[in-house]
Amino acid sequence: MNCDKKRATVLSILICVLCALLLFVPIGNSGIWAAALLVPAALIVFLFIKKRRTYSINKYQVLLIVVVSALLTIMLRYFLALFFGMAKRAATQDLSWFLQSVLPLLLVIISTELIRTVFLAQNHRLTAIAAYGICLLSDILLVSTLSGLQRFADFMDMMGLTVLPAAMGNLLYQYLNKRYGLLPGLSMRLLLTVCPVVIPYVPFTPDALTAFIGMIVPLLVYFFIDLLYERKFVTHRRSGGWSYVGIGSVLVLMLSVVMIVSCQFRYGALVIGSGSMTGELNTGDLAVYERYEDQILQVGDVVVFKSGSSRVIHRITDIDQVNGELRYITKGDANETEDLGYRVDSDLVGVVRFKIAYVGYPTIWMNDLFTNAS
Repeated sequence: MNCDKKRATVLSILICVLCALLLFVPIGNSGIWAAALLVPAALIVFLFIKKRRTYSINKYQVLLIVVVSALLTIMLRYFLALFFGMAKRAATQDLSWFLQSVLPLLLVIISTELIRTVFLAQNHRLTAIAAYGICLLSDILLVSTLSGLQRFADFMDMMGLTVLPAAMGNLLYQYLNKRYGLLPGLSMRLLLTVCPVVIPYVPFTPDALTAFIGMIVPLLVYFFIDLLYERKFVTHRRSGGWSYVGIGSVLVLMLSVVMIVSCQFRYGALVIGSGSMTGELNTGDLAVYERYEDQILQVGDVVVFKSGSSRVIHRITDIDQVNGELRYITKGDANETEDLGYRVDSDLVGVVRFKIAYVGYPTIWMNDLFTNAS
């Protein structure tokens, strides 16, 4: 290992560790702190590590493809807003807004892509992995840190809506940087990250759909570029291409599971963490429910309802109608008494359809970790 690779290895691991530690620090604007860390890191990397240019006869064609793909993705989000609605951004777009919201995005993205370029040029696997980790962690820091997560449900939302789409996107950026240099990945990342913040209108597209778009677009862009320019490199296409497809498929599957557990689709899932429904639903079971949308309910149905900040699964034991309002009396099968008060339509979340036994235990263990940590 030459001197440059040694420096790159040490610096890449150090920067990656610092970014990971920053995730756990209770800070206000994590994007500003990420910029404060990564801008000096990029300068150090450029000063102490030799840079190499990436040669590709197709890099400008690929640059055009990714820019068009990014613009089409943004257009798709606002086209969907025709169905889901949109609103004018509340924040005033002045100098203070630019310094706090836009400038950190620009600095973090440019710095991390420059770092990625230098580290990938070393042709060293450990350095490449660390470069990917730095860029992934920076995308997470631009949204929030882990320190503010109080519940396991918040953690699952962050995984599904932020981490997994960022992981998929950075797989594409890593590939583009390695094969076609700095500009394609940097341009696409800037467009997809900065434009939604700068455009003064916010689409009300469901978070789950936005996350799916963020997962699928990088995969489609990769397939298109591979079809146009990489097919003649048979060995590269078989090894690198299928690994990319495999990783992408796993991430899409993970996102689907997270979205189901986070109740982002018509069907949701909730882990049974208590014994109030023992017999029908036992501790550790995963209850799959259909989202409540004014279905006709009957005595005996098992429903999910909101109780404060929690969600409870109990059975309907009685239904009353008072002044045209339906009131549901609920009770846990293993409880001796009915729940206090009554539930109305606005309290109901879903109707349980079936269960999957035992698979919820890992979630219970993770939830216990969050509870003990807090």
